Amino acid sequence: MKTIYKIASVFFIAASIISCESYFDVNTDPNNPLVSTTTPDIILPGAMTTTGTTLVSQMNRLGNLMTGNWGGNVINFSGPFDSEFRYDVTSSFYDGVWNNLMARTANYTNIINYSSTDVNYNNHKAVSYIMRAFYTQYLVDLYGDQPYSERHLGTAGLNPSYDNAQDIYRALVTDLNMAISMINDPANADALALGASNVMQLNGTLGNMSMNDWKAFANTVKLRVLLRQSEMTDAATQAHITSELNGLSTADFLSDNLTLNPGYSNDSGNGRQNPFYATFGFETNGSFANTNNTLVAPTTYAVELLDGTLNGVNDPRLTRLWTNDGNPNAFQGIAQGDLLGNLPLGGSTILSRLGAGLGVDVPSDAGATQAAYIMTAAESYFLQAEAIERGYITGSAQGSFDNGVNASMALLGATDGGYLVAANATNGIGYTASGNKIEAIIYQKYVALTNINGIEGWIEYSRTGFPSNLPLSLTATTATRPVKLLYPVSELSGNSANVPSQSTSDAFTSKIFWDVN
Repeated sequence: MKTIYKIASVFFIAASIISCESYFDVNTDPNNPLVSTTTPDIILPGAMTTTGTTLVSQMNRLGNLMTGNWGGNVINFSGPFDSEFRYDVTSSFYDGVWNNLMARTANYTNIINYSSTDVNYNNHKAVSYIMRAFYTQYLVDLYGDQPYSERHLGTAGLNPSYDNAQDIYRALVTDLNMAISMINDPANADALALGASNVMQLNGTLGNMSMNDWKAFANTVKLRVLLRQSEMTDAATQAHITSELNGLSTADFLSDNLTLNPGYSNDSGNGRQNPFYATFGFETNGSFANTNNTLVAPTTYAVELLDGTLNGVNDPRLTRLWTNDGNPNAFQGIAQGDLLGNLPLGGSTILSRLGAGLGVDVPSDAGATQAAYIMTAAESYFLQAEAIERGYITGSAQGSFDNGVNASMALLGATDGGYLVAANATNGIGYTASGNKIEAIIYQKYVALTNINGIEGWIEYSRTGFPSNLPLSLTATTATRPVKLLYPVSELSGNSANVPSQSTSDAFTSKIFWDVN
């Protein structure tokens, strides 16, 4: 069986025409000459599209299930999300995360390694360093040790050796610093502009992202990489974090939602809708998409966290994150693993579904063509708030915290209605009143990531333990939730000489290096 590192996605472009439709066409033949001869401006949009699709669909689903946000609609389905609620992590459990990201990030490597004497592609290379680091961090956060230095070598590296996860993290910072340096270098003034190659944008507006905006994104990813290690107390790690964050107090960070849209459409039969809408919304004909729309329901915990039951503060984001057919003023959740035991008898209850703030509550062209969220402004602000609170950078932690809440509200189209004032007066969810400021920051990040970037919520929960009252599934077969994924079957078969030995228990006990709780 071919190991996954031989795979590189290549996009067929007719003649010299770059079209949005081309970004969806994929060829995975690793020996195709287009891998080495296709120019960076052709490869980049497809690389962004395929990696982004994995993030907003499969990874988002997994994370929302692991963080107790999503329940299953037991009224219409028998045993929904059974393996997820039992925490049945095997080598085939969500193996598409590894397979897709490990293969698709090869496109970024191809761009970085591309050599040309005629055209300066350093803008494309800088962006590729950033995007590869962004997705490689997720691979480390979910799997730990893995091939890094020998990956993406094609036939020259069919059985790549494994690198230490913490060493990979250090390499990611180096790559991000390289990208920032390339953007800052005056010698790159003649670099080819990204132009149509850039299908990423701020707040869904195509073509509005400058190289300075890319530098702000690189700073934000770097901040996230370093903060992920902040719970570690050894002197070497703390010195590394402090050194790398020195000077970032005055740096620009992401202040708008970073989104992806290569030309999503709702045209019948083309299968090119926004991947979140296509997975959790509707088909082009208006029918439910693969039953996911009616399969996903909020958990009781997710509803009670926002309706004031658990903390006394009603959060207006509830009405934007979730909806309820027939009675929009009432929100009905269900515990993970509940097999009808806690629902009213008679089958009259209608469970809530994904809401209007996500654009998947009703079939619409607007929902199908909307941009996909890669990193939100809210996440960036909460990263800054934590870094300030921990003393790594200067600034107002309270200000960044408030900005994060406001950005989350704006993204969902929610009206504050006095929420931020009430939250700030409540321990555990507001900065002002909380004895543990980090707990409040992570709580608000958890809410802001709900339904949008679930995988980040799961990783942050593993790092910090917040929210601290997150319930286990009723059908869980272990006393704790998983902390990582297991190496997939493709790796066990294709790189058996190097893949570390694992057992099922490792998914619960073999923590990622930064997880010291």
